[in-house]
Amino acid sequence: MGTRLVMITGVLDSITKRHWVFLVFVAVAVSVSTVDWTNTTHAGAGRSIWMFVNALLTPDISSTTLNAAVHAAWITVAYAAASISIAIIVGIPLGLIASGTVLSSGVSSTSLTISVRAFLGFIRSIHELIWALLLVASFGLSPVVGVLAIAVPYSGIIGRVFAERLQDVPSQQLTAFESTGASSLQQVIAVRIPSALPNMTSYLFYRFECAIRTAAVLSFVGLGGIGFRIQIALSDLKFETVATLMYTLVILILAIDLFCGFIRKRMIA
Repeated sequence: MGTRLVMITGVLDSITKRHWVFLVFVAVAVSVSTVDWTNTTHAGAGRSIWMFVNALLTPDISSTTLNAAVHAAWITVAYAAASISIAIIVGIPLGLIASGTVLSSGVSSTSLTISVRAFLGFIRSIHELIWALLLVASFGLSPVVGVLAIAVPYSGIIGRVFAERLQDVPSQQLTAFESTGASSLQQVIAVRIPSALPNMTSYLFYRFECAIRTAAVLSFVGLGGIGFRIQIALSDLKFETVATLMYTLVILILAIDLFCGFIRKRMIA
């Protein structure tokens, strides 16, 4: 087994950058060739595209539509905030255990760390849409199902990222603190968490952006919000209303991005 691994490693090292580019090109070409490109449009596709592009240039800015867009945006943000809050409450402690930095060395500690990592990998491997379908089949259509469908995989993602941030602390900082006789838990509290906090905070805001987009998509499980309004407007062919709702979603994401940058600068300063 070891000899085979050495041989494979040697083959990979011998492949030049030019060969890698060629292999990637072949992989892309094979992937594209397997896609069924027939019947990709219908007879009215050109007209529909033109109507949608024209709607983007002339969105509906009536007071009724704007009020509905603001209300839908508020609902979407509320559900996204609820989802990300649950994900943080669950993911951060699990990530702390999965990092292997807080538990003393031993068979039981190692087994617990591996088990938590496997659990985080399992829940994040299943997409939010699939979680939504599974939860709807179990509990029916409700906003709670939508919130949990987002929170469950996000818990796994946040836990994994937090574990990696705790492990990536520079060794110089840990060595200086270890010389004082600090325990693993004290090192986590005094060195690892403060070092990981700025990047982790920025990442959590990014996850909040993702939660808003996902909450907009999961309108079919009862979340409502912007996604639900877009679905209704599309069924009525009100492209101008769709454009207004899309611009509202863009403004939401940009606002969160600016707020995230402001908070991160304050934490670093």
